Amino acid sequence: MAPLHHSPTSYLPSGYIFRGAMFNDAASIVYMLNQRKFTPTTLQADGLRQEWLTRRFNLALDMRLVFDPREVLVGYLQFWIDEHRPLLWGCVHPAFEGRGIGSALLRWGEARVCLAMDSVPASLRIAPHFSTLPVQRAHELCEHLGWRQIRPRRAEIKKVTGALHLPETADLQYDVYEKAVDQLN
Repeated sequence: MAPLHHSPTSYLPSGYIFRGAMFNDAASIVYMLNQRKFTPTTLQADGLRQEWLTRRFNLALDMRLVFDPREVLVGYLQFWIDEHRPLLWGCVHPAFEGRGIGSALLRWGEARVCLAMDSVPASLRIAPHFSTLPVQRAHELCEHLGWRQIRPRRAEIKKVTGALHLPETADLQYDVYEKAVDQLN
């Protein structure tokens, strides 16, 4: 019997769009990250595009975007594997917190991790990490979905956040969460 699948889009308000990313979405993503004050310096779309090329992201498969009914980007999540660990990083525009966007994105992320882990023997599966900005809503969502906060070593922070484009001296302020593979949706 196939496991019951609950679509992540069911958490979104009516009229919101949930889709994979495209190369030309970089400007919208950077705009939202700058609104979230992702870094002390302003991010540039070219830097994000270069990061995507460096990591060889499959934008349609490894990222999810949420747009409001006006087609304004309000949520972003990316997935990748680094040294065998599945990693998720994402955020929701501050004006759109509490509307189910984070739930949809994180539940999609869990499903994406499960898909990637299907080809890995159970004994070799490593718990995924999810990184986000340190905001109370994100903390509450992670706790609600069974993710527990961890403290990664400073050297791991850039890997966990996927922030290749940041200088080594950047002050990175993120919360990192972990969830056992067998607890994923």
